[in-house]
Amino acid sequence: MTIPLKVDDIASYLAETGWERDPQGWRGASVWQHPGDYEVLVPARDGMGDNDRRVREILRCLCALEDRPAGEIALEIARPQLDKQSFRTFPTGHDSGYTSLLLGMQAVLGVRNVLAAAARTVVQGPHFAFAGRQPGVVGDLLRAAELGPSRAGSYVVETRVPADATVWSPSGENVTGRAVLVQMHEAVSAARAAVADGDPASFDDTVTAGVSADLCKALSELSGAKGSEPFDITFRWARSQPLDAPSHVVSFPETSGSLLSAAHERLRRLNAGGAATVSGVVEGLHDDASGNDRWRIRVRGDLRTEHAEPVRRAVWVRLPDQESYDRAITAHREGREVEVAGELSSTTGRVELVPGRELDI
Repeated sequence: MTIPLKVDDIASYLAETGWERDPQGWRGASVWQHPGDYEVLVPARDGMGDNDRRVREILRCLCALEDRPAGEIALEIARPQLDKQSFRTFPTGHDSGYTSLLLGMQAVLGVRNVLAAAARTVVQGPHFAFAGRQPGVVGDLLRAAELGPSRAGSYVVETRVPADATVWSPSGENVTGRAVLVQMHEAVSAARAAVADGDPASFDDTVTAGVSADLCKALSELSGAKGSEPFDITFRWARSQPLDAPSHVVSFPETSGSLLSAAHERLRRLNAGGAATVSGVVEGLHDDASGNDRWRIRVRGDLRTEHAEPVRRAVWVRLPDQESYDRAITAHREGREVEVAGELSSTTGRVELVPGRELDI
């Protein structure tokens, strides 16, 4: 299938991927150059007679530069609002692009559950382990995600989610595809750092980053039948919504499967505890007046605990009353920094910081 490309979309893609436009141009068309002696000619406008040929030449040049299929690049140009993730596994004994039926089903299930764990963390907050049925909003988000065909190199499953896809929680909060994928990126990166330590106990302090027993189990499903095969996850962010976090690959080594399985069992049994302080800005507010789960905020900043070095995290904070919540609203509106000191707790199931004193704003 040929994907129609617009001149403006091509130009914006080139500008965002390191190409520079020659101010002089050529006969109304724009000339774009890239380090390494690459040069393309972009038509002046849509609908010109030689557009198809020019677009094919541009795609051939981009294929050579980026070492990616033309269809993949064309899709990225045509649909700049898509966040994309590639899950690459390395099944032994199979041709590139293939795996066994059972391992293929396991990999797709792992992909689905990684996304679901991230979505539940956004909706319900970080947990050591999630209990009960997942909220309906999680299913809505999974329905918005698309699963692409496998491709060689070795067995690769690709998903894509519109960054601006929005679903609504029962309490009226909107949850975007971008929010879920940013959460997934943060949790997967934290899990990878814990794997590097080689000790399941290293996962204890990653729960505030969204690492849960559910996420660990889902990631372990990507490590093959015996949990001994490497895998990696690539994040590519939508061009229409630039993000500070770069597009990059998170690679898990051969030892990851057994560690992730051990972490899954460990996190299921743990509870949060200990003094902690978070300093940062309020990035989320929650007030469920119809239930008992009231006056929560999400603070992104530096989290300091008794047992670990300071890390930058989004921490859920439970506030004691309406007055504290009103002050948090003001801080959020004005972009002012807050500091909250107290005790980590998971008595509600969610891992959150319970202040021992008022907000310091």
